[in-house]
Amino acid sequence: MSGFRKYPVFSSLLTVCVLAALGEGYCIYERWTASREAAVTLEKKKAELHAMGGLVPAPKREIATAIEADLARAQRSLEAMQAELRGRGPAADRLRTAKVPAARTDAYFDLATFVEKTRELAKTREVDLRPEAARFGFSIYANEGPEFDRIPAVFHQRQIAQYLIESLLDAKPRALLAVQREPALTKKEKEDRDAAALAAANSAAPPPPDAAPPPAVPDGPDFFVIDPRASARVAGYLDATAFRLVFTGQTTALRAFLNRLASFELPVLVREVEVEPAVGADVVIAPPPADDPAVASDSTATSTVLSVASAPPPKPALKPSGTAPIVAKPWCKFTVTVEYIELVPPAGADAAPAAETAKPNT
Repeated sequence: MSGFRKYPVFSSLLTVCVLAALGEGYCIYERWTASREAAVTLEKKKAELHAMGGLVPAPKREIATAIEADLARAQRSLEAMQAELRGRGPAADRLRTAKVPAARTDAYFDLATFVEKTRELAKTREVDLRPEAARFGFSIYANEGPEFDRIPAVFHQRQIAQYLIESLLDAKPRALLAVQREPALTKKEKEDRDAAALAAANSAAPPPPDAAPPPAVPDGPDFFVIDPRASARVAGYLDATAFRLVFTGQTTALRAFLNRLASFELPVLVREVEVEPAVGADVVIAPPPADDPAVASDSTATSTVLSVASAPPPKPALKPSGTAPIVAKPWCKFTVTVEYIELVPPAGADAAPAAETAKPNT
């Protein structure tokens, strides 16, 4: 302290030199740290450059332009496929704009109206309905509507079934023997099913198809389960709802029905067609009772009893053909399995609902 007072100028200069040395040391350390980080970054960039050099095709501007063009074409193709899967025509518009019933009572009356109108259409088309097909796959709801959490799924199936059955009745088969559908699942049940399917697909050694027990099917004539190997369903990407229609007729009815589905008014894919000769109860249609008002009012009504070896009798108003065919066209029993296809929206996407669903009254 006495030296600082004795030599103030020298002490001040010495202090300044010490501070300058400390500052220079800090700057040197900072530059050394920065240079080390830059060296590490340089090595990483060299490794990335080396990896990119081995890419095929090489990352050039021309290649990037071609990739962008391919991506644009793929997006246009995706939009076209999505438009096709939305369907077209009155059936697709009805499916998109329909309002889901808000309560079980509303769902019950919706199904009852569908059954009544479809029976009238079958009568108009002169198609016989067997008891198993009298409620068109919804006999479980003959007395009450579906559970609230199943209303959207059942309503959706009813709309698809309406399109399928109307298309079949327009083809004029001889008789409708059965209409079956997959069990309607709640949202939670669908998520569990898809999660199980994804887990099985990602498993290193999935079990053989015949090792797993078949899925449980509810009791009743309404339901069946399609073989997963024949289904178009892909968990997380593509959903499908399967239906099975069993009817008798001639091949012209089957051809007309398949041609109607091929018009793709709704995205329905035919998965399987089984054909076998119609025998016994499949072709012998019991005549209506004698006290039936429709029969009593029509004195020219003809018998509806058919056999495999005979063609249907001509209507009295028509003139019979001059020459009978040598070989009558046989009656066949057809079993047609179809699937309605839907794209699964990406996770987290705010997909616009196809129909509005009201909350239950509490």
